[in-house]
Amino acid sequence: MDKHWCTACGQAFVPRPQSPRQLYCSKEECQQSRKRLWQITKRKTDPDYHQNQARAQASWRRANGDYWRQYRDTHPDYAAQNRARQRLRNAKRGRPIANSDTSTGEMPVSGIFKLTAIAPDSWAGRREWIVQLDLVL
Repeated sequence: MDKHWCTACGQAFVPRPQSPRQLYCSKEECQQSRKRLWQITKRKTDPDYHQNQARAQASWRRANGDYWRQYRDTHPDYAAQNRARQRLRNAKRGRPIANSDTSTGEMPVSGIFKLTAIAPDSWAGRREWIVQLDLVL
């Protein structure tokens, strides 16, 4: 039987007789690559699959809410390296990705604004006001 070239690693391999059009060799990393590509394609082309995956991931996150905190606690080298890389990403962007203050640092302006109450956190009790603010120096 003819040899094929693995799409993932580029190594020559003999395909299984049952799968003459086989594109990936049997190495675990190559099979993981094949599966990952299948999942990405499936998520893009099958809305039901995409929704099911999103629900499963949300359920896992609810059940394992402190996973990343525990991971960082047990892998301090990873956490330090990730913080260093995040500082580089922030420098490249010119600002941090997580920002508790959305202020631009510029002087505020006078004008008409929509003021929305953020507490209590209830759509039924949501309050909004249109207000005019004048800058007093």
